[in-house]
Amino acid sequence: MRISIITLTRNNCHTLERAILSLVDQTYTDYEHIIVDANSTDCTPQIIRKYSNFVQTILQDAGKGIYAALNMGIRASTGQVIGLLHADDFFADQKILEEVSHLFEQGADIVYGDVLFVLPDGKIWRYWRSGQFNKRKLHCGWMPPHTTMFVRKELFDRFGLYREDMRIAADYDMVLRLLTKDIRVSYLPRVVTVMSAGGESNRTLRNILQKMKEDYRAARDNGFSGLWTVMCKNVRKIGQFRSFGYLFTSKKAL
Repeated sequence: MRISIITLTRNNCHTLERAILSLVDQTYTDYEHIIVDANSTDCTPQIIRKYSNFVQTILQDAGKGIYAALNMGIRASTGQVIGLLHADDFFADQKILEEVSHLFEQGADIVYGDVLFVLPDGKIWRYWRSGQFNKRKLHCGWMPPHTTMFVRKELFDRFGLYREDMRIAADYDMVLRLLTKDIRVSYLPRVVTVMSAGGESNRTLRNILQKMKEDYRAARDNGFSGLWTVMCKNVRKIGQFRSFGYLFTSKKAL
């Protein structure tokens, strides 16, 4: 079973190599790495060329947004399973793809896990422990970390790609669209991805408000009570934050 890993990048020269190496180090080798570069002007192109033996497809983003670039990567993929690895992030250890592949071999349509958000000094800022999937949780704002989700490609063929009319919350829309269907969902109860704290949706107050607006729209469009679901979704995050930081001692974080 081939797994296609899609990485979107724009001027991520200082973190992209770490992301690539966390994939190269995987014990599971039947994968392809698709990088979609949004016209980087730093040393990102040099990093990609350095690892050209491991990167199967390099696409140039046309500047239509994150989700258009992601859709571009999905269309170019040849694997039966699609996974994401942001240029600022890395897999928690070498066994991730191996364990994910086992769950797909057992019949899963979607696999997801937990995620750590870390600060530049390596301290854990937030630990998102997903928990087991239950459709009823969706009404109360539950969702798995999008960056840990692995999805059978045929689901995109059946239910569509990411909405390109959304700027920030098309991942939430996709989660609701897929998880409300009659599909087999498996939880991998361990940290799958280590993420750099501070994503696109949280960088400015304007982005936070835009995300809430799009979350509301995604919830309503997928048959949920928009206001209640979005309120619960934001409250759920409170328990994930650390009141104090401590060093994440994984060798890959240093």
